[in-house]
Amino acid sequence: MEYKRMKMHPWVARVLCPALIFLFFQILLHIAPSCSFAADASEPNRIKLNADKITFEEDTGVATAEGGVTVQNKDLRLLAPYIEYDSENNLLKALSTQDGPVTFVSGPHRLNGERLDYNLNTNRGVMTYPNGKADELYLKGERIEVMPVSDLQKKGKGKGASSDDMAGRWIGAVVTTCPYPIPDYRLEAKEIVVIPGKRVVVKKPRVYLGNNMIFSYPFDYIAPLDETERRKQSSLFPVIEYESEKGAGLGVSGPFVWDGGAASFNATVWTGGIWEGSARVEQEIFDGFTAYVGSKREYDKDRDVTRWRPGWGLNYDRNGWRMNAGWSQRELLTVEKIAGRDSRYVLWRQPEVNFMSPWFEDRAVGGRFRFFGTWGSYEETTQQTSRTIERKGLGIQTKGEFAALAPDNFQPFYNVLYWYYAYDTMGYDDQQILDTALGVKWHAGDFNMETAYLRRWRWGESPMGWDDYGPRQELYQAIDVRIPAKGPERWWNFGVRGAYSFDDDKLAEMIYKVGYELDCMRWDLVYRDAISGDDSWVGLKLTIKAYPESGLNVSGHELFDPLGAPDSLLPRNIRRD
Repeated sequence: MEYKRMKMHPWVARVLCPALIFLFFQILLHIAPSCSFAADASEPNRIKLNADKITFEEDTGVATAEGGVTVQNKDLRLLAPYIEYDSENNLLKALSTQDGPVTFVSGPHRLNGERLDYNLNTNRGVMTYPNGKADELYLKGERIEVMPVSDLQKKGKGKGASSDDMAGRWIGAVVTTCPYPIPDYRLEAKEIVVIPGKRVVVKKPRVYLGNNMIFSYPFDYIAPLDETERRKQSSLFPVIEYESEKGAGLGVSGPFVWDGGAASFNATVWTGGIWEGSARVEQEIFDGFTAYVGSKREYDKDRDVTRWRPGWGLNYDRNGWRMNAGWSQRELLTVEKIAGRDSRYVLWRQPEVNFMSPWFEDRAVGGRFRFFGTWGSYEETTQQTSRTIERKGLGIQTKGEFAALAPDNFQPFYNVLYWYYAYDTMGYDDQQILDTALGVKWHAGDFNMETAYLRRWRWGESPMGWDDYGPRQELYQAIDVRIPAKGPERWWNFGVRGAYSFDDDKLAEMIYKVGYELDCMRWDLVYRDAISGDDSWVGLKLTIKAYPESGLNVSGHELFDPLGAPDSLLPRNIRRD
C-alpha cells in the first residue's frame, strides 16, 4: 500500500486507527502473505518495502519488516530477513539471521553480508563481513564502505566509471579469482578499493599460495576491469629469468595508478654485472587519448653497452581503433626475422605514426580481418653509417579457423598478413611483404598437438636494416601432454616445440615447457634453445586462468607464436606501446 504521514486528531487516532488496521490485516491475510510500504511519491528517495510482516510506529517514524524483506528504489535493491527503516532520516538497517544474509544489489554488482547500515539520502553505507564479485574477482572482508562513484569523481577518482554506479572501499579484505573455500592463491590487504568497470586496487597485499604466505608485495596491485587498462596491470611476482649473455636475473616492478593515468617502473639485476630498468608515466588527456613519457635502461650485447633509451608520444585507443604517434632516442629494437635468431638495431623515431583498425568479420570464409597504416621518419645507427629515412606503408591482416569443415578434434587455421612500404631514398622504391601461417590444432587422448607452416615472400627491399625482411620458410611442431598430479584438479603439463628452417635446412629453435596447473592458475617454466643464434634463455610464467590474455609474465620474454597469436606476425613497431 502507499503510505503518507499526516497529522490526525488524537480522538481519531485512538478510535478509528486500531479498527481500520485490524480490518485491513484481516483482509490482507486472506489475500496475500506479504504487504508493502512506500514513501510519498513526491520524495526524491522514494522506496518500496515488501515483507511478510511490516510494523510501523507513528511516534518514531520507524518501520520494521521481517521475513523475505525487499527494499528497492531507483539506485539499489536490498534483500534481508530483517530490516528497520527510519522514514524521518531515510536510514536503513538490515540484519542477517539464520534464514539468510543481507544482500545489496546495485546494477550488475551484488554483495552479501551480516549487517548493512545505509543512508538513502547520501547513498552511503557500511556492510559488515561482506563478500561479493567484481568481474572475475571474488572479494570478502571485515567490512565495506559503499558510496556512489560520484563521491570519488569529486576527488578526482573514478574517472570513466558511471556516476550512477556504486564504489566500494573494503577493509581487512581478501581477493582472488578462485571461488573455493581454500583458493589456489589469494591476496590479503588492509584495504581494497573497487571502482566499477575500471579497476580493483589492492593496497600492498600479502600473497598466499594455498594457506602459505609467500611474500608481501611492496606496491599497490592493480587488477584492471576495463580491457583498455590491461596494459597497466602490474607484475605481481618478482622477475626471475636467465639469459646466456647476462646470467641470472632478479627484478621487481610496480605501478602507481590514479584516475586516467599511471606511473610504472621495473628494475632487474643480473649476475653478469648488469642492471636494467625502466620508468614510464602516462596520463589520459582526452577521451581515448593518452600521453606518455618514459625511458628504458637496456643492455645491447652486440655493442656491449648499456644506455638509457627515452621515448614519448600519444596513444589513442577506443572502440577497437588504435593510434600511436611516438618519438624515441637510441631505441633498442629486437626483431626475430627467422626462428631462433634475434637481430638488434638502434633506432631514432622522429616521429612515427601508426594506426590499427578493429577486427571486422569476414562472413565469406568465417574469419576476421583488419587494416594498418604507418608513416615515420627514422634514423638507424650502425657501425658504418647513420642516416634519416622516411617511410610510409599500408597493411591488411586476416585470420580464422575452418572449424565447420573438420572433425571436433581437428581444427585448421590460417593467419595472413600483407604490407606495402614506400621509401623516400633513391634506389629504394618499395618493399612488399606477404606472411602466411597455415596450420592445424588437433588432439588425441591426453596429447594436444599443433602444426604450422610459415612462409614469407618479399618483393623489393628496404634501405634500413631493421625492417628489411628477407624470405622465410619454416615448419613449427608443438606437442603437449597433460598428466594428473596428486590432489584434486591438479595437472602436470609437459610440452616441446620445434622450428625447422627450410632456408637453412636445419632445426633452428627448440622450446621446452614444464607446467603445473591448478583450478585457477598455471605455472610454466620455459627454456628457449636458440639453435640458430645466441639468444637462449630460461623464464617463468604465471597465468591466471580468469585473465589468460594478461599472462602475468614473471619472465619478460616474448615467444614468437604463429600457431595462435595473431599479433606475432605484426611488425614490432605496430605492436609496441
